[in-house]
Amino acid sequence: MKKISTIISLLLIAGVLISCNDLLVENPVGLATADSYYSTPKGIEDGLKATYTPLRNFYGREHSFFLTVTGTDMYTNGFGGATNNPDYNNYSPNFLGSSAYVKTIWDNFYVGINQANAVIGRAPKVAGLNAVQRNRIIGEARFLRALYYFHLVEQYGDIHFTLEETQGVETEAKRTSVATVYQQGIIPDLQFAVANLPAKAQAYGQATKHAAEGLLARVQLTLGNWAEAEKMAAAVINSNNHSLVKNYSDLWDITKELNTEVIWSVQYTDNPLTNGPGNQGHLYFQFDYTLNPAMTRDVANGRPFQRFMPTNYTLNLFDLSKDSRFDGTFKTVWIANTKATINGKTVQPGDTAIKIVMRPVADAVQKAAPYWLIDYNNKWVGSVTDQLEIGGSSRRQFPTLKKYLDPLRVSVNAEDGRRDFMVLRLAEMYLIAGEAAFRQGNLTKSAEYVNVVRTRAALPGKVAEMQIKSADLNEDFFMDERGRELAGEMLRWYDLKRSGKFLERLKKFNLDAAANVKEMHLVRPIPQTQIDRVTNPGDFPQNPGY
Repeated sequence: MKKISTIISLLLIAGVLISCNDLLVENPVGLATADSYYSTPKGIEDGLKATYTPLRNFYGREHSFFLTVTGTDMYTNGFGGATNNPDYNNYSPNFLGSSAYVKTIWDNFYVGINQANAVIGRAPKVAGLNAVQRNRIIGEARFLRALYYFHLVEQYGDIHFTLEETQGVETEAKRTSVATVYQQGIIPDLQFAVANLPAKAQAYGQATKHAAEGLLARVQLTLGNWAEAEKMAAAVINSNNHSLVKNYSDLWDITKELNTEVIWSVQYTDNPLTNGPGNQGHLYFQFDYTLNPAMTRDVANGRPFQRFMPTNYTLNLFDLSKDSRFDGTFKTVWIANTKATINGKTVQPGDTAIKIVMRPVADAVQKAAPYWLIDYNNKWVGSVTDQLEIGGSSRRQFPTLKKYLDPLRVSVNAEDGRRDFMVLRLAEMYLIAGEAAFRQGNLTKSAEYVNVVRTRAALPGKVAEMQIKSADLNEDFFMDERGRELAGEMLRWYDLKRSGKFLERLKKFNLDAAANVKEMHLVRPIPQTQIDRVTNPGDFPQNPGY
């Protein structure tokens, strides 16, 4: 990890459900064993660092975007998604326990949970630590364990649950209810972390008290514990350790990623020796600008995989006359980097090559423009055939999400992006507090929280027009506002699930998913490899319908 060492413990013990004794070794520590190495202050710190490692196999990775961003009201398959992995978004009958990405996430988080269990169980026995150091180490591990279990229960429902380290091979597993995992695992873990972590990290990227409060606020919102959700979100807001950046677009400036709004982020680096696969988000939300004759692939514009395309709902969500977040979120203009002819006119490097506008444009105007002028006619983006319309060229052309663009990659084809992944940021805390206050009937306070975010989002001179009143608040408003603020940030699938409007909104706004999505899809299939390898399959059934 950047700023946190990338040392991976000699004994990153496979999770209880992986039944594997392979060792992942980056910086070997002689012939040390877990018993001897983890018994020292340095050893247990290295064990803690290894507990962070699974974060990089989730945040900013293709499999995780497919299971958090697509298959929602906001994103559907682009050309690359439809060609390579259509089933996750479309909820097709081919979405099964044998689907690769459900296995990847399952295995990855159980590795993290077992590593956290190892640290939590062994830290009390380590000599040479004072109480504050010991509780900080345990608090970080419990924060990470809570995060890993949160993803697992939300994705899969009832899961195997253990708070003890597995040191050998186990072949039996049982499914524990979601409620039990929350009440006996996630919530007490986060409460301990809140009580024992420092407000400011020793090294950037470490979990802090405010990160634990922020995650607990998200958890309590998910569970419908409105007062607790507001309390935890407000604790972060009122801490004075975080503040919104002035301009929404600055959040996605890669040179400004160490900013005051970040509560906690997963660290990536420009060092290829320690960056692993990197943050690969820059690959997946891209318009294929290389179809334009005046554009060739370059580092600044990125490598376009076109996996994920915004739905009409997303494109219609922003009021461009007053809200800066559309332009802050999406790239809609590309500058030529090679000489070409477009519509009979010579285009030189530095000229506009492509421009997307969010309104219909007459054909004659499009044909007269000295660049591709791509318009929007509010046709379902998946059925557009006109090349000069959003969704055209078989789902290749659409506004590009800026949030993961990485112009600092080392080469044109490099996949290992160096951008940190913001997991928790302050704007979400205002939205959580606002929604929680609304659910408790405190509409005035709710509007106050939300208006802080909307004030930052306002275009110059439009602050007054961006303010909302109590009468504007309802459940759909909060879903829409979270969409405007948090588009593409790996939260939407969870938001839809907790909203109770998963099916309604999928059928209304994602026409690729509408025909297939059912109640069963509120949880993913358990990986078939997991079911196959337990010796008590009667206690570990597949989720209904898969």
